[in-house]
Amino acid sequence: MISEGELPIGYTPETLLGEHSSRPRNRNIAYAFFKAGFIESWGRGYKKIRDGFEGAGLPMPKIESAFGGVRVTFQRNNVNNQIEGNAPKGASQKTSQKTSQKTSQKTSQKTQQKTQQKIVALVKDNPNITTLEMATLIGIDRRNISRNIKKLQERGVIRRIGPDKGGHWEVNDD
Repeated sequence: MISEGELPIGYTPETLLGEHSSRPRNRNIAYAFFKAGFIESWGRGYKKIRDGFEGAGLPMPKIESAFGGVRVTFQRNNVNNQIEGNAPKGASQKTSQKTSQKTSQKTSQKTQQKTQQKIVALVKDNPNITTLEMATLIGIDRRNISRNIKKLQERGVIRRIGPDKGGHWEVNDD
């Protein structure tokens, strides 16, 4: 697959897979995707790709600058080479898919736990904090903050005292 457009100045394919700042080519399009909920936070896309491939035990895709764009090459496993004994054709692929789904779910749960821990810490630090302030400080969209707050409230970890305007948060330390 080749995506037209050069990498940002000073970036190499290796830069993308390591720690780096986010430089969206078109900030308006990036912002629209962020508001639509397709982007959780800036600068994490390649890290999530790397973590997903490592978590699934798959070889990393090869990223290279080519022909005025960026080419990403995924190594495809030959299912026939993975079949053992009498296993039905495609069994390894199904196992791989299930493993990938479980890894994705675990990663998602860990991310959600970290987000909820950050929310609790922010509420402890400032009981009058707004969801917009939380979203800005954590770097995720407001809807994601609201979903996590709802889960924290359902578990009795935090609760809202008073109205949205003029109220405050309380953390249950039990």
